[in-house]
Amino acid sequence: MSDEAGAARASIRRHVVVGCAIVLFLAVGLGGWAATAEIAGALIAQGSLVVDSNVKKVQHLSGGVVGEVRAHDGDHVKAGDILVRLDETVTRANLAIITKGLTELYARKARLGAERDGAASVPVPKQLADKTNDPDVQEALASERKLFELRRKARLGQKDQLQQRIRQLEEQIGGLTAQQAAKAKELDIIAQELQGVRDLWSKNLVQINRLTS
Repeated sequence: MSDEAGAARASIRRHVVVGCAIVLFLAVGLGGWAATAEIAGALIAQGSLVVDSNVKKVQHLSGGVVGEVRAHDGDHVKAGDILVRLDETVTRANLAIITKGLTELYARKARLGAERDGAASVPVPKQLADKTNDPDVQEALASERKLFELRRKARLGQKDQLQQRIRQLEEQIGGLTAQQAAKAKELDIIAQELQGVRDLWSKNLVQINRLTS
């Protein structure tokens, strides 16, 4: 019985040692894993999946020719960053055309105002006062001033013609007035002669045809 009891105690010790070793291994392994592992918290929310290669199209409102691209695929941009710069050639050409048209209109307005007010020359409009050295402004003002002089000379020539016509008509009126006076005087003479012929006819000194004539 003593041998069986000793064997039982030895088996129990072995199982206890093995059990303690297993518990120690689990404790050390789980503790180390817990110390080093990162566990992220989970949140429940609605969302949508987008393919990473989906490209967002950016389009200018009025369109144009692209002159420079400053952003490329994969670049991180923020609000206010310049992504694309349009070519300025067409825009600047259109601006030059519009600016020149406005300059010509301002110069024409000044010329028409000078003609209306009877001025001696075309003044520089206030819209172009600070651009007198601009070749387009100088050209527009020179053109309108030349036209102003031509129209002024034409008006002066027309005025001289009208004045000459007035003098001719006055002379014609003078001539017609003189003719009227001469005709009145002639009528007086004829009336006197008619009276004399009537007196002679009443005395039977002339024939009737003399009286009627």
